Amino acid sequence: MKLVIVGCGQGGGNIADEFARMAYWLWENRKVRIITGDKEGSNIRKKDPDIIKGIFALNLGKGDMYGLENIPQTEDHSILLGAADNFRGRGAGKVNQDGAEQAKKESKKIVGTIREYGNVYSADAILVIASTAGGTGSGSVGVIVDMLKDEFKKPVYAMLVLPFRSDYDDADSVVNTATCLKRVLENSKADAVFIIDNERFVRKSDSMKVNYLLINRRIVDSFMDILSVGEETGVNYIGEVLDANDLIRVLKGHTAIGVSFKDVPPRPKEKAGIFGRGNPRHISATQAQIERARNAVDEALGELSVGCDFTHKDSGLALYDAGGVIGLFSGPAEEATEEIISMMDSVLAEKVPDAKRRKGTYPGRSSNTIGVTVILTDIGEGALMDQVKWFYEEALKYKDKINERSAKRKDNWGSVKRVGEDLPSL
Repeated sequence: MKLVIVGCGQGGGNIADEFARMAYWLWENRKVRIITGDKEGSNIRKKDPDIIKGIFALNLGKGDMYGLENIPQTEDHSILLGAADNFRGRGAGKVNQDGAEQAKKESKKIVGTIREYGNVYSADAILVIASTAGGTGSGSVGVIVDMLKDEFKKPVYAMLVLPFRSDYDDADSVVNTATCLKRVLENSKADAVFIIDNERFVRKSDSMKVNYLLINRRIVDSFMDILSVGEETGVNYIGEVLDANDLIRVLKGHTAIGVSFKDVPPRPKEKAGIFGRGNPRHISATQAQIERARNAVDEALGELSVGCDFTHKDSGLALYDAGGVIGLFSGPAEEATEEIISMMDSVLAEKVPDAKRRKGTYPGRSSNTIGVTVILTDIGEGALMDQVKWFYEEALKYKDKINERSAKRKDNWGSVKRVGEDLPSL
């Protein structure tokens, strides 16, 4: 699937920057393109800027763009809003209403830049990314999704990144998240919205400094195989293909993605038999192969980008309520057996009952790992619904508290003013 990617605000820009890093890596290592551009095949060099032609960073803060390593600070990739207004490149200061208003005000600049430089005609879809707790991204993402949908008439997906748990007691973060979720989930033209919970990508064994450096990379790497498989041209790497049309038909509404990788032990060299055929594998090796794949499927569901399971009232099992589920098995060709793919499909049917299912394989991707990517889409009952509801409820509480404190301050200063009424005015 070839994308145009727009990262809004600091958080969204940083994730778009990681997509640019991955796009370079995929071309260098797999000769696969996931971002729109002009050139094809042998015309592309190792670090050719055309590989990331369709990636843009948009911000009210000029300084946030300077920290990007892979997206150039040039007019064909960086879109600075509010330069002629009071902002002057200093950012929205966590006021997401300003982010929304500036995006509306400069819609021609945004659309014009993406149309001129993004090769949108060759894109399968557009992905707009933002963190929900900030100012620019949180406010602008819904506006930008709508304007790009109206302008280009292509599938437009949003990616919303929820704050860390440590920010759940910060009024601005909670209110911004709630208003952003409401705008994009309920009132935008997004075809699907990937929900990413930062907390799900924290590794407890790593320091927070390391986590902050690597979380965006972990998020983006979840998309590596699912974007690559439909663009793969190497005949040895093409299996049961999930192409862009498969994804477009299934992706809808609230969406989560999960991925799991497992190391594969080296296979013993097979000795030629009397008729030149290798010796059959022992049944214990085959069983270990299936168990390893089953663990990867279960772990991919457990590692979804946001919690969305619910406990079935009769069985007590953790299940998922979704309109669609996509499963991709990747790894050495000898690992992608019919038995293993059938097992993956059966597990997804059991865990996500009544969902429309799509499955695919990506053989030969690596000689020493297997990977399973799972996407749940059109998510209903479960932890995600509860989490969104929590943000709405807490945001209302914060807004009531803020109004009460504002009224109290006004009353207190009113009493002080009355005390000094008889003092002369200078």
